[in-house]
This record gives sequence, structure tokens and C-alpha cells, in this order.
Amino acid sequence: MLGELARVAGAVFAGAVVRARVGASAPAASRLEASPYPSPTRARAELHALVAERAADVSLEEFGRSQEGRPLELVRIGHPDARPRLLVTGQIHAGEFVAGYVARALARALATSDEADARSLRERAQVLVAPLLNPDGAERVWACGGWTRLTGMRYTAGRVDPNRNFPFERWREGGRRSGRSHRRERAWNSARSRPGALTYRGPHPLSERECRSLVALCARERFCAAIHFHSFGAVVYAPALIDAFAGGDDAAARGLAVFDGPFQQRQLHTRYRFVPERPAAIAGQLDAYLLGAFGVPSVTIEVGRPGVAMLAPSRFGNPFWLW
Repeated sequence: MLGELARVAGAVFAGAVVRARVGASAPAASRLEASPYPSPTRARAELHALVAERAADVSLEEFGRSQEGRPLELVRIGHPDARPRLLVTGQIHAGEFVAGYVARALARALATSDEADARSLRERAQVLVAPLLNPDGAERVWACGGWTRLTGMRYTAGRVDPNRNFPFERWREGGRRSGRSHRRERAWNSARSRPGALTYRGPHPLSERECRSLVALCARERFCAAIHFHSFGAVVYAPALIDAFAGGDDAAARGLAVFDGPFQQRQLHTRYRFVPERPAAIAGQLDAYLLGAFGVPSVTIEVGRPGVAMLAPSRFGNPFWLW
């Protein structure tokens, strides 16, 4: 009973914060100096330090620039000649610092672990980790101490939600590999078309430089799977393999099935809930784009959840601590 009451109270509190459209002013004491996460500058330095430390196993690459000219960087872990390539991303939404934190931690674990699974993966494949897809937005959130409207917790410098800015392609009448007649359909998109909306999709697909750079990377590397870290919630969102995506692609089905059972069994503290999402609900998102355009099984992992630390007076109502 007590646990259920705590859950309900937490949900009500989170809902109140979401509805509070906080302005951009706050006392200096409320800024992020006490944050458990490093600033974007420090986070980038951590990534560079990993590359310097493990130069034999890890390389650093710049795959584009943000609208304000900041580098979009990734680390490449694994055998340089390995063909299977996996993509890991984080912090496509500006305020989701925990997502970048987990992506960097995963990169370090893969690069430094001596466990058999990690060694095998480094020998047989490459893992490309891009822990910060929205550097302009991250810098903006950090500079204002997290006291921004909720749109500011998501937007690029162009005031667009980057995870609603991707094209959406789907296959009908049997799909690509079924042998039956098929046709390709494009739709854009399920998000908001009004500038200033929380999930504003932008003026046209790939209007944001960050999204165009990521699409070019995916077209070049042809990944076999992708994981995108967001926050918050202990949930795995995956495209539902129904008409729009089915196409007889058993490899995609097997890839997504890893996150509906085996992934949860490896969690030490929280079993992440697996949630399939219909294509119509996620048009314009990165998962739908990768699966529809390249057949890449792609999932969003919502890591973390609000804790009691968010109840500190200096953090109350600050959207950063929700994300």
C-alpha cells in the first residue's frame, strides 16, 4: 500500500512539473553546480580522455557540426576491419543529461572491460557511440541552470525537436523482401507542426544540421542495430513490426526481440518495460526512420527516473531535474 501511494504521489508531482512551463529566471544558488552530471565541456573532455587512454581500441571521429558550429563526435570501439556495426546515441534532447552520461559509461565499459562478452564484441564488431547529438541545446540548458521552458529541454538551436525531424518511410503490400508486389510510402509526420510546440517537427524533414549529419552517418555505416538513450522512466520503446515495417524482415524482428526479455533479465535493479509503438505514433522519430529506411532494428531506452533528490528546494520546479 505504501509503495503504491508513493508511486501515485511521484506521478502527480512529475505531472505538476510538466505542466508548470517554468520561465528562464532563477537564483544563482539553483544552478547546476551540484548536478551529478558534468557540463558539456567536461563530458567532451571525458570522451577525449578515453580515446587517449585506449588508443589501441578506440578512435574519435567528428561526423558533423551543429547549427552553432559545435562538433558532433563519436567514439569507434572494436576491430577496425569488423563489418557488423552497432550505433549507440545519447542526448538528442537537450536536457537529457543522464542519457549522455549512460552512453559515455557504456563506451568506457566496452572499451576497458576484460570480460569475455566485451572482448568478443570488440573482436567481432564495431560499436559507434555518439553520446551528445544536441550540443547546442545542452550548452543552453547548462548555461541557464536548467531553468527553461520544457521546449528548451528538447530543442536544437533552431527551436526544433530533433527527434521529430526525421523522414518517415514505410512499405506496403508485402514489404521489401516478401516477393509480392509492394510500394513505398512516405509520411511526415506525427508530431506538431506549430512552431513553439513541445514536439515541433520543424519546417521540413531534416531541417536540422544535427539530424542531417546523423542520417549521413547511418547511410555510410549501414548499422545492424541501434540504441538511443533518453530519459526518464525504465522503459524500452521499439517500433511495432506491423504492416508498415513487416516486409518479411526476420533479422529486424530478432533484433528487436532482444529487448523483450533478454535485456530485462540482465537488469540488476529495475526490469525495463518493453513497449511496442505503432508506426503512425512515431513517424518522424529516429527509431522509425532507421527501421523504415535501412531495416535497422532501433530502440529508445528511457533511463533513470525522478528520485527524492529532485525534491530539494533549489530543484523544485526545475525541468532539468525531471529530465
